[in-house]
Amino acid sequence: GIADAAAPRSSARSWREEITEAAQAAAASDADVLASGDTPIHPARIYGELNRILDDDAVVIGDGGDFVSYAGKYVEPKHPGQWLDPGPFGCLGTAMGYSIAARLARPSSQVVTLMGDGAAGFSLMDVDTLVRHRLPVVMVCGNNGIWGLEKAPMQMLYGYDVAAELSPQTRYDEVVRALGGGGELVTDPDGIAPALRRAFDSGVPYLVNIATDPGNVYPRKTMGV
Repeated sequence: GIADAAAPRSSARSWREEITEAAQAAAASDADVLASGDTPIHPARIYGELNRILDDDAVVIGDGGDFVSYAGKYVEPKHPGQWLDPGPFGCLGTAMGYSIAARLARPSSQVVTLMGDGAAGFSLMDVDTLVRHRLPVVMVCGNNGIWGLEKAPMQMLYGYDVAAELSPQTRYDEVVRALGGGGELVTDPDGIAPALRRAFDSGVPYLVNIATDPGNVYPRKTMGV
């Protein structure tokens, strides 16, 4: 009877060890891409730098396609309630609403909003609300100049894409500055960390607009099909 009772616990322990080893192996395999020195910038490098700066109680908000898919892979919240996104069937444009709510709910925590450049076009004007109500939020825009989550599946399925291009390196940071916040454009991977530190230290809504590689597509097996 004692042996039978111990078996499930032993099995669970073995399973936990197996999962821990798999997680460690996955993290080790990601080390190179998180430190990538590629130019144009690999999106994963942004998360390699951001993870070093995030506090344990940081709230991270995702609003985008390919860029936020990378965030889902590389950003690991430490506690419940620290990750917000519109879900797999949600709509782009939730970034500013979520940012306002998170800043009010967690006044002493870092609030970081991750946007693709497509998503930025939906709600960026609401930075005006952040500015008027003195709600500092760090925004990071992965700016690859395309609708990445649409372009890649169209190319895979049809060999061409339609209406999937955006203007390269659009200065969304200047929009935020015009509305009373702060911001800058980053084109060199070594400039990411200093720009993020300036954003967190600024005390205002601040957009780090990072030009990423449009040829770097988040690896999907089905492309949503």
